[in-house]
Amino acid sequence: MPGPAFRRAGRILLVLAGLAAFAGTGCAGVFSRYDTAPNGLRRTEDRLRQDLAFGRADSALARLADEDDDNDAPEDELLRALYTGILAHYAGAFDSSSAALQRAADLADDRYTKRVSRAALSLITSDNVLPYEPGWTERLLIHYYGALNYLRKGDREAAAVEARRLERRLEREAERKRDDRTTPLLATLRYFTGVVFEAAGEWNDADVAYRNAFHLLDRNDSVPSSPDSLGTVVVVVEQGFVAHRVEQSIVAPLHPVEVAWLTGGDGEHRAIAAAEVAARIVAEIVHLENDRPYSGRKPPTVYVSLPPDHYFEQLCDDTSKKARPDDDETDDRNGKGGEIRGCPARGENPYLLRIAWPAFRLDREPATGLRVIAGDTAAPLAYRANVSNAVIRDFSDERTLVVARTITRAVSKMALARGIEKNVGKGDDAWVGRVLGLVANVGTAILEQADTRSWHLLPGQIGIARLHLPTGTHDIVVEVPDGGQLRRIQADRVAVRAGEVVVVPVRIWQ
Repeated sequence: MPGPAFRRAGRILLVLAGLAAFAGTGCAGVFSRYDTAPNGLRRTEDRLRQDLAFGRADSALARLADEDDDNDAPEDELLRALYTGILAHYAGAFDSSSAALQRAADLADDRYTKRVSRAALSLITSDNVLPYEPGWTERLLIHYYGALNYLRKGDREAAAVEARRLERRLEREAERKRDDRTTPLLATLRYFTGVVFEAAGEWNDADVAYRNAFHLLDRNDSVPSSPDSLGTVVVVVEQGFVAHRVEQSIVAPLHPVEVAWLTGGDGEHRAIAAAEVAARIVAEIVHLENDRPYSGRKPPTVYVSLPPDHYFEQLCDDTSKKARPDDDETDDRNGKGGEIRGCPARGENPYLLRIAWPAFRLDREPATGLRVIAGDTAAPLAYRANVSNAVIRDFSDERTLVVARTITRAVSKMALARGIEKNVGKGDDAWVGRVLGLVANVGTAILEQADTRSWHLLPGQIGIARLHLPTGTHDIVVEVPDGGQLRRIQADRVAVRAGEVVVVPVRIWQ
């Protein structure tokens, strides 16, 4: 019959398995996050990108809506609505796209206001259990796509309503500290709202939006008026895919002294150990932090070396002298003499601490020098914004909090593993506790996964060009420099009427 130590071990293993399942991962869910494409995206999400790039938005949308557990839909309701909205937009299902984007906007507002979270659970599993909250840039682009949906349907009044919602969101964005990474996108979206208002015949609102766009870029500019005999064609060009989140991690072994102090020391020792561990990890994170996305490779896993024994002997000796002037005093708490006060007995196991947080990877830099051509008329992109830069800035604002929460979670997991080791098996059964502690250490390291969720289907760059064309039908072509060659991307044929504004969206996938 199994002894008490084995029965306790069995119960603890059941608890650990239950935590993994409750976290929404389970064994399959945990390891599915390691099933990534070469670019670091989960294979299901990379497949959605490939479907878009090869004109299969409709099949991707159908797969996303499939109720099969193996479909490509994100688990989070809000993120699923964002994916559905953009896939439906490119599939031409504009009503479905608008409905999904409206659902996403409502959920985003609700989560931002209420801050609904499962933060306590995230401290023992991962940030993936928290409800997804879109960043500033993603929330802006919800209304951008909403306006495009209505323009594609020919409902300019409804597009203007969506543009006003975007304007209100832009006003809130203006409360943030100005940053070169986001300013071009804000100016481009201001200009875009002006175009929508102009197309709807709301000239005063259009004028205000244009002036706001000029002000953001410090331009003394104006929108050239179209002669009465000409119409205006505004081409909105989207390129590639936005930089996506991938996991970056640090593996840091903790010295037995640090483990003992963090899990069972007094307040002073816990503070010293926490400071030492945090300083070692943060020093590596600061070295790795980069506001530019990785290109062509995944972020490396960094391994931090274990501090030598003599470092801690000196540290323990120093704290011992602070506690007792007589440095001949020894620590008898473990029933062993000859140990420097404050240091654990030799032979205790170290602990493997794993820290994981999101970094960004860009598949391909967007091309520059694009021109839009219609017959003999050509125009460059007067407004151009790198969406990746804006998304990275959004995350950089919260990166410190994410890393702090990750370190706290790692230490909490360590305390759990050490508690299991100490409380299971005594005497001849002590090895059971050590084995189970090792299993808990490895298991919690595997469960520690960065939250790499984001709206990965967004374009990497948005640009706007304006042309004045005579009445009639025109073929719109986007000329893209590509490795010394010029690619010509055929856009929709457009009917131009004198005095009217027509918006033509173009998506360049490569």
